[in-house]
Amino acid sequence: MRLTVDRHSGVPMYRQLAAQLRESIVSGALAEGYRLPPERELAARLEVNRTTVLQAYQQLKDEGLIASKVGKGTFVLPATSAASATSGTTVASVPPASVDATGATALSASQASTRVGSVVDAGIVSAKDRGTRSASGTGRSAVHTIRDGLSGETSAEPPAIRPPWSILFSDYSNRFTYHDIAEADRAQRGGSGGRDDARPHPIDFATGSPNPADIPDDLLRAVSLEAFASHEFDGQPESPIEGFDELRDLLAKHMRDRGVGCDARNVMVLSGSEQGIDLIVRAFVNPGDCVLVEQSTFFPALQTFRSADARIVGVPVDGDGMRTDLLEGYCARFHPKLIYTIPTFHNPTGTTMPIERRRTLVDVARRYQCLIVEDDAYGDLWYGDGHRPIPLAGMENTGYVMYLSTFSKTVTSGLRTGWVVADPHVIARLAALRRMVDQHTSTSSQRICLELLKEGRIAGHVASLAAAYRTRRDVILDALERYMPHDMRWTRPQGGYYIWATLPGGVRALDLLGRCRARGVTFMPGGVFDVDESDDAHIRLNMVRPDAADLERGIQVIGESLNAM
Repeated sequence: MRLTVDRHSGVPMYRQLAAQLRESIVSGALAEGYRLPPERELAARLEVNRTTVLQAYQQLKDEGLIASKVGKGTFVLPATSAASATSGTTVASVPPASVDATGATALSASQASTRVGSVVDAGIVSAKDRGTRSASGTGRSAVHTIRDGLSGETSAEPPAIRPPWSILFSDYSNRFTYHDIAEADRAQRGGSGGRDDARPHPIDFATGSPNPADIPDDLLRAVSLEAFASHEFDGQPESPIEGFDELRDLLAKHMRDRGVGCDARNVMVLSGSEQGIDLIVRAFVNPGDCVLVEQSTFFPALQTFRSADARIVGVPVDGDGMRTDLLEGYCARFHPKLIYTIPTFHNPTGTTMPIERRRTLVDVARRYQCLIVEDDAYGDLWYGDGHRPIPLAGMENTGYVMYLSTFSKTVTSGLRTGWVVADPHVIARLAALRRMVDQHTSTSSQRICLELLKEGRIAGHVASLAAAYRTRRDVILDALERYMPHDMRWTRPQGGYYIWATLPGGVRALDLLGRCRARGVTFMPGGVFDVDESDDAHIRLNMVRPDAADLERGIQVIGESLNAM
């Protein structure tokens, strides 16, 4: 058994060790009953502190993969043990305390219950304190009473108690990792980070949406006029909850053109594909259920799984996406309810899963009777390299794949309209649950999408967009070759928005981001997308967001910043 730790990595050494052991266990390389080295012995071999090994072993014990027996050692457990282990938010991490929108630490109800006194005490502000603060110009009272508005009132006010937010917020909302959202927001601003220092127009490789100049304003203006001039919907002001029948028919045809056998019964129109993730989680995921994902993935999906108190397990990835050669071991160990994957033009890595891996993924899901959620937001943005990928939903016709896509990546992010393709039983259940969220997608948005899909209008726009994006990709790839250090690596996407770059050893993504932001260039650090939030060795570059004229300069700034570190 070969184990290594990288002291220059941003990932803690105990997590590196736990990840290597986990992979060996779920792949079968370490069989049931295998005796792991004693902590002191392994620590000496790796030249690390014994605490590092103890923490790694404890993490694997919490996951139900190993157990210790006094006087006998530490052993690999049978596969059934992992499935019955106590559920957690994620595997390979203990999530940090959440942060609410005001920046205050948000505790779970159980944590907060032990701190009621301190929370309430911290919220008491005396009249004297308020007067002092106001007089000094440092702030105003956060609590105002009727007394504040009475002239000549001189009597002392009673203490004002602010709501104890950490207790009042639900466990559902506390399971969000608000620091991810804050980090993503900071990454999208230029400057060094101060409120007054932000540059108004940074070279933005961070934001996950298209360049505003690529929005087809003329096309949208024309189809909007036609949509609302039509009398087709007279007398039908509201949409069915699943969407207008004609739009569902057109979306089903669009999917058949992509190789997915379906009809209108299999389609529901959504208010964005993220709504589809939320509805699917509501329909299928109970607290403690396991969800398998790529180790780095779309972080709003991770937020949704965390809020449902799911057990999130990251499957290793490489240049071809999810390591499906390991998938059987993960399914045998963790018995997942769902496998969430972005197999085509992946966010954030830009990779595309080959046909062989797609077949393996579908086959394993069938055998273990777990459902696949295929997120295909970028699937239409194929650059024409090689063979166009076939969606997983086109390789499986028994109902195990639920497919999601959206117009927001091909038309405009403001058009919050997407769709789900699934078995009619699933569509019926999602429609019933949707009544608690919204009654249907905006009728105006649906009418616009109807006109876009008619007569191939959107197809022509997407084809020109993909050609432009391919040119931008080639510009960035050329710039990366010229400006980056020799030991930096990156992906070469066949479509979509993103390039995923691996930083040279010892360079932390957040340190690099700070230097680049000071020079007006932004990107997204890899930790935002990581299941255990510890990846500091990768960055995501959105190659379609910046102006084409700024692409080379932006990459040059990143390269110069790297070389100066």
